[in-house]
Amino acid sequence: MNVHLKNIGIISDSTIEINGLTVITGHNNSGKTTVGKVIYSLVDAVSEIENKAANDKYSYVLEQLKNANREFSCRAVMKRNIEKIENDCIRIFFMEDYAQNIGKYDVETFLKDLIKEMQIFSIGENPYKKIIEEDISKTLFGEEIDIEEFLHEKDKCLEVLRVTMDEITKDPELINYARQSINGTLSVEFAGQIQPVALKNIFSSIEMLDGKKKCFSMELFDNEIIKAEEPVYNWMPYKNTYFIDNPFIVGDSIFARRFTRYTATKDSYIDENHIYNHELKLKLIVNRPTKKNVFETGIIEEKYKEIKAKIDAILPGEFVYTSEGQYYVNEDVHLKASNLATGSKMFSIIKLLLAKGEITEKTLLVLDEPEAHLHPKWQNLFAEIMVLLVKEVGCHILLTTHSPNFMLALEANMRKYEAQDICNFYQTKHIEESAFVDYKCVNESLEDIYEDFVTYLSDMKMLRDSYL
Repeated sequence: MNVHLKNIGIISDSTIEINGLTVITGHNNSGKTTVGKVIYSLVDAVSEIENKAANDKYSYVLEQLKNANREFSCRAVMKRNIEKIENDCIRIFFMEDYAQNIGKYDVETFLKDLIKEMQIFSIGENPYKKIIEEDISKTLFGEEIDIEEFLHEKDKCLEVLRVTMDEITKDPELINYARQSINGTLSVEFAGQIQPVALKNIFSSIEMLDGKKKCFSMELFDNEIIKAEEPVYNWMPYKNTYFIDNPFIVGDSIFARRFTRYTATKDSYIDENHIYNHELKLKLIVNRPTKKNVFETGIIEEKYKEIKAKIDAILPGEFVYTSEGQYYVNEDVHLKASNLATGSKMFSIIKLLLAKGEITEKTLLVLDEPEAHLHPKWQNLFAEIMVLLVKEVGCHILLTTHSPNFMLALEANMRKYEAQDICNFYQTKHIEESAFVDYKCVNESLEDIYEDFVTYLSDMKMLRDSYL
């Protein structure tokens, strides 16, 4: 998998290969996190896209049904006479119990039947004649409601229903929906600043290729994806993705704000409330009870036996859930998960994702400086687990690091498990006389990374020695 970024954040023009383990090193403010956020956003936006679209259509239709119902000033009359209504669609419409009666995957059928039935809502010979003639002209809320006004309101209701039907059926291949979903996820992750803030009126591009097969291809202007002729999303090799940059989510409340919100355009039924910040998404997964059955749990434990044993060397207990929250239980000790040491929480995230079956060969993990809270001893073990995940499980991992020890541990374990063919190393390079960077693949010259680390260690050693 190759990802090409042009004018994204401070990245000028670079291609990064995602194949097994991809490691990015470089100075602060050199765009390392940008790569991870872009790739995470693309994958997360379209993972299980059919289910997301079905859920969003359902929410959108329910809201529009309420709007259509409000067009009738006589809706209270209809509710009073609900027993006289034989048609299920009309009964559900006026009783407003949509959520209990419309399946998420039947909204189109319901709308079609409702529109058809609403069209015969007249004073002619039909099931509604008695209601209309006997009740509709009665005084309601102090106002005189006549047949002509009722028919006018019915026409406005039908217009709302027809527009709703057009909206949810005009994009059967989910081309526009995918574009909106990617737009929204990128906007949330980058707080609306995907393109370089120092440059105005420029075009940017993102492309992802799996061999010769195009997965994503898009241009951006003014921090929005331009609606091009061809779809921005064609296909995606990953089933799920997680961006891990904050170990403090373990044991934290799931009722947290979503940080940056995305506002969808008016020509879309996408539900902006379904676009989560990466931290909230991970928090929801990590802090909810595991729903695997005994058989599934046995398969997971057998498949990840070696990796689990290495995590258990650091974190041997299990996580349990009570009405009081999540606990880490080891023998007779019950410790609230939020009180675990920060370094332990990083291992906890991996352990919990494995236990829940969330890491497979179709998973992409993005880790931003995972070694930050780890002692060198634990950095070594965490690096080994990362290599084993790509070697034994077959998942894909993109991570950034500032640590010479962690970098060395990754390389050493890569060689120990003979994983050189599925590991790639990149170093950020500042472009002279500019604020932008490019990425250089250093697979054949890893010494470049170590030399950069050693430079600053040497500077401090010389400073220290000068005072001895």
